Amino acid sequence: MVVSSAAPSIDNTVTLKFYDAQGSGTELSADEAKSVIHGNGENDSDTLLDPATMQDLAMHPLYKKGMPGRWQFDIPDRPVAFAVNWPTRRGFSFVVLDDGGAGFRAGRTVVFNYQAAVDAMRRLNAALDARPDYHRSNEWAAAYAAAESNLNLARQAGTDSDRGKYGQLALDSIHLATDTLLAEYGPQYAKSRGTDPQIGVTIDKIDKAAEWSTLAQRVSGSYGWVRIVFDPAVDDEEGRGQPDPEVYRQAVETAKAAGLKILGQPVDSYFANRYTTEGYLTRVRAYVNAFPQIDAWEVGNEVNGCWLDRKTDDQGTCTQQEVPHEDRIINKIEQAARYVHEQRPDAMVVLTLYWQIGTDSPEWSTFNWARANLTPQIRRDIDTVLLSTWVEDAPLGLAFDQVMTTLLDEFPGKKVGLGELGYWLASTSRLYWAFDPLDVASARRELAAYYYSAALGYPRSVGGGYWWDFVDEMPTDPGLQQAVYQVTDQLAN
Repeated sequence: MVVSSAAPSIDNTVTLKFYDAQGSGTELSADEAKSVIHGNGENDSDTLLDPATMQDLAMHPLYKKGMPGRWQFDIPDRPVAFAVNWPTRRGFSFVVLDDGGAGFRAGRTVVFNYQAAVDAMRRLNAALDARPDYHRSNEWAAAYAAAESNLNLARQAGTDSDRGKYGQLALDSIHLATDTLLAEYGPQYAKSRGTDPQIGVTIDKIDKAAEWSTLAQRVSGSYGWVRIVFDPAVDDEEGRGQPDPEVYRQAVETAKAAGLKILGQPVDSYFANRYTTEGYLTRVRAYVNAFPQIDAWEVGNEVNGCWLDRKTDDQGTCTQQEVPHEDRIINKIEQAARYVHEQRPDAMVVLTLYWQIGTDSPEWSTFNWARANLTPQIRRDIDTVLLSTWVEDAPLGLAFDQVMTTLLDEFPGKKVGLGELGYWLASTSRLYWAFDPLDVASARRELAAYYYSAALGYPRSVGGGYWWDFVDEMPTDPGLQQAVYQVTDQLAN
């Protein structure tokens, strides 16, 4: 049931009434609502989606109109979902309002917080139905009961203020219940199905190889994977005129000796736009040929980021200057995937997408880009598709299950998982907080515990994780080590 304000909307226009994220029932002015949406910055994230496929249809559709001024969007010639970054007590989420699943078809006035809770509750119940073997904990039961109670109060409310109040409180509890379900079910699913999960970390520094290999093995046990980033600055490719894989020989052999499997990354996304297609392939060939013992190769990293096909300024921001057409990333990954597939048929061929919808233009959105650019040939030569996830730049939150399910649908027959995790690095935007707005270290631990666990609970998922700043952060943070190890422990015991 959808409860609307008495104020009518015209034709195909949806008017949104935003209430505060604290659940006090205070309607926000247009400027106040935008301030919440912006997080710590000035970036808009509102977008219109295809409710079934998460195709990004329109960027920044909101406009202000009326007295008092409220945010509105117009429904195009098809049903649409509305999505935006919005906080709960668990942090920011990519919150999707899809009006019962079918999308908005006619204009009206909508209490944002209430509609968000109604749609999130429907998705939570669908997630439960899809997991009949989930062993429900007392923590989950308490969160779900609070969600039901607040949602019932919102449904029965006689004012939009109370609908906004109890809708937001319900959304808080739905977020907790959803997180608890996915985090608890992931290891249950992987263990009961006998999957081959990966508990991965990323190595971007090769000194102290014995130390990081030992720690990686300790937190990941028999499920341990390391992604080794082969950095052109380290192997002095520019100075030598060609890459020198031997610089990484000790790191690779030490990791293998520790019982770790290796995902090799010849070209990180940061460096991709400086290569021609031939230069990119030269680097891939050099490393694949040098290390036949490596178990998997990442032929493209964060491939839908605008910075791979655009020149970037000194701050790393994409400019309007495109790389030559023949040097676009799709040409690079097509040739690299084919080479690895042919030369190392025993190795896993991996492609990593960057999670983003609403934080850049639709052409770079995760699923838009994949559908427009990944040819049948590329898809045939790839075994696994991973998702790079930086939630302070582009939140997931309540959308995690929807995104993972869409990823599975987009790549039938392929393995999926998370290919990069981290939180609050100096190089990120730090726009959107997760789990704890005041304690970064605590939030980082909760993020690791949640995403490593939740990613395991899907057919064909490898889990992954691949914590990016492993070498700098994890050795000095026992709590972060424990967050990853507890997932390993649940799988093993």
